[in-house]
Amino acid sequence: MSALTAVAGLLLGFFGLPTLVNSPTARPVVVTVTVPAAPATSAGASESSSPTPSPETSTTDADDPRSIPAPPPLPTGTVALKDLTPLGDWGADTVGLSTATLGGKSHQNAIILRYPCQDPVAYGLNERYKSLTLTTGLDDNGLAKPGKLTVTGDGRPLKSVMLEINRPQTVTVDLTGVVTLAFDIDISEGSFCNPDGVVIALADAVLRS
Repeated sequence: MSALTAVAGLLLGFFGLPTLVNSPTARPVVVTVTVPAAPATSAGASESSSPTPSPETSTTDADDPRSIPAPPPLPTGTVALKDLTPLGDWGADTVGLSTATLGGKSHQNAIILRYPCQDPVAYGLNERYKSLTLTTGLDDNGLAKPGKLTVTGDGRPLKSVMLEINRPQTVTVDLTGVVTLAFDIDISEGSFCNPDGVVIALADAVLRS
């Protein structure tokens, strides 16, 4: 066996085979791996293809007319005047709806005007209606002081009706092109504002477009 070992040693030395890696004197092998570098980006190039969105401008400014809601449209067709809201700061205690008695006949939900406790009442029509029909007069239960009711359109007299106790009148008023409808009252004799004063009723008032 010693002869065979000597021969093997000569052969290994002759062919120059490397020393066994498990030799305690062998150095550790360091493996270097080359990774291809990523292509460089040009200076100032955006990482994203889409631009950064800019914040939207707010349109809720109270000063912007577009933020103010438009008033609801007026109804069309046949409309009861009592269903419209008077212009200005009128309240139920000033322009009220009540049962009125005109010439012995009862009228439900009539518009009650008390003289001289209130200013003329007005309504915005915006040229929407063509005519107004109503029955008017002094309430039988109020003071019997005669006077006159004038229906005006945009400040112009359209129809005048004499107010007398027990003598109601039914009239039709042309409202073509009228923007603002108003009712002016003129009582011939002086009167004080009190609950039992002069009571004018606008009964069965109907607008037609």
